[in-house]
Amino acid sequence: MTVVLRSDDMRRRNRLRIIQIVRRKGAVSRGEIAQSTALSAATVSTISSDLIAEGILVARGSETGASTGRGRPSVNLSINPRFRHAVLIILKIGAVNVTIIDFAGTVIAHQDFHLDMANLTMDAFRQALVSEIRQTWDASGLDNDQLARIWVGVQGTTDIAGKNVLRSPMTPLTNIPIGRWLSEEFRAPVRIANDCDLIAKALNWRDPRLYSCNFAAILLAHGVGMGLFLRGQIINGTKSSGTEFGHMLFESDGALCRCGSKGCIEAYAGDYAIVRRFRGQPGDMKPASHVVPGEIARIANAAREGDELARETFASAGRALGSGLAGIFALVDPFRVVFVGHGAIAFDLMEPALREILENSNAFAARDIPIDLYVDEMPLVLEGCGIGALSEIDESQADKVSEMARS
Repeated sequence: MTVVLRSDDMRRRNRLRIIQIVRRKGAVSRGEIAQSTALSAATVSTISSDLIAEGILVARGSETGASTGRGRPSVNLSINPRFRHAVLIILKIGAVNVTIIDFAGTVIAHQDFHLDMANLTMDAFRQALVSEIRQTWDASGLDNDQLARIWVGVQGTTDIAGKNVLRSPMTPLTNIPIGRWLSEEFRAPVRIANDCDLIAKALNWRDPRLYSCNFAAILLAHGVGMGLFLRGQIINGTKSSGTEFGHMLFESDGALCRCGSKGCIEAYAGDYAIVRRFRGQPGDMKPASHVVPGEIARIANAAREGDELARETFASAGRALGSGLAGIFALVDPFRVVFVGHGAIAFDLMEPALREILENSNAFAARDIPIDLYVDEMPLVLEGCGIGALSEIDESQADKVSEMARS
């Protein structure tokens, strides 16, 4: 079917393409933009001039300066960092991290707060969160009209609209309307995203060659989660952020998971599960609320030094992870996998059992899948949050051409 775009729709799309190219490249000439987009030089010149006049882009260099060759010297376009700002909030067990970035993605303010969300009422949670964001924003010295977006990354499941936290290991509270709280308080659009989705988004931005179409980012930390890219898009549930990889069933009536069910993958591969098994504690023992990352490194060192219980503990985790991947690969075919988080420090001890499961599964092509490791997930969560916020601002600025056409 042939799709005919209206002129304002085409102009909106071209504005967005130009903003995105400049954002990714950092500094780029009009000629390079024309070559990348296959747009005419005149179209690029007209749109980029509008974007400069609106304060979205800046031109660096002088078109009247000396030139060593024919014609005018090339002028590089770049994102105007002062155009707008975004607030990024990372919520994790016991802590809130608040970061302010400019329009070019540079961090201009950051504060870490301790917050025991396990013992807060809904109203106390709201007051604490708003206060911590307000404190960081006020310390930045920015005017309120500079705040264009708020993005929140959470350990837990969100609704598909990105407005509510449905459930999280951070707190016993459910259906937390963080999006409404913050939009009412700060008068800016708000989106909440699962931390694993943000990790996958960051990897896609960092290296679109490796992480473009089909891959999964699996978080190995207190919980086990997955950010899944298929055909270049994040995959979520029909009503929630979904892809609850850690809560897929591995062993019927097996070890107790922190979600309350038994036999989940996480009940064997989460950090609390590894500590519980290594200490010889029963599988139905209540999961620890927090595990110091160094504890996993200590158990891994014991395994490498020949401790059989430690070795079997990680092998069990590998079998659980391999079983989950084999099930997914049977549905959608194998793809690249990235293990992220402090649990990845012991992946060499999990990998043999994981690959054995894959080799003996129906997903035969999965036996040689490439696997990458990132031990520190927080930079990726923050980067994914920032890319999401800035991309939404970009889209809102591209939309302005349609608003002008209607006015």
